[in-house]
Amino acid sequence: MIDRVVRLLALRVRRWGQDRHVDDAERVVRAARRIIRKKKYCALATLGDDGVDARVLQPFPIEDDLVVWMGTSPASRKVQQLRRDPRATLVYEDDRGGRCATLVGHVEIVDDEASRHRWFRPSFFAFFPEGPDVDYVLLRFVPMRIEVWDLGSRLVPPPFGLRGATVVRTGGVWRLL
Repeated sequence: MIDRVVRLLALRVRRWGQDRHVDDAERVVRAARRIIRKKKYCALATLGDDGVDARVLQPFPIEDDLVVWMGTSPASRKVQQLRRDPRATLVYEDDRGGRCATLVGHVEIVDDEASRHRWFRPSFFAFFPEGPDVDYVLLRFVPMRIEVWDLGSRLVPPPFGLRGATVVRTGGVWRLL
């Protein structure tokens, strides 16, 4: 009996989610911004010697163009990997809201004094006791592709739930894939 009820509810959610067609790149970008702005942490994936390495980070709030800044040690494994290959992926996931934004792009390692001071938080003294001038660099992530799955906004293109709504940046403009 319970299995039957769950199946019927699942099919209703599917029909509800399929009511809207994803046909607007800006709608996907707006949904990605909403998801990202609500999350404190994200996962950063980089290419390591033995495959993909991922770790959870607390990035700074995103910029309007979806550029993401993060602070770290220049001796970290992620920085060493990004020096070899700047491609990376960020994942912002929200279980409670039934949504996820995945950003695929590249990272620039930024080590100038003005940027280090601009993006240094007082709480970072716990990790960088000498402040932003010693053992601290920034990662500037620029997304080139965004994939969003957002049940609440009905961004669940067919086949239902098996892929996200995807946009790519070409010449500074987001376009739907």
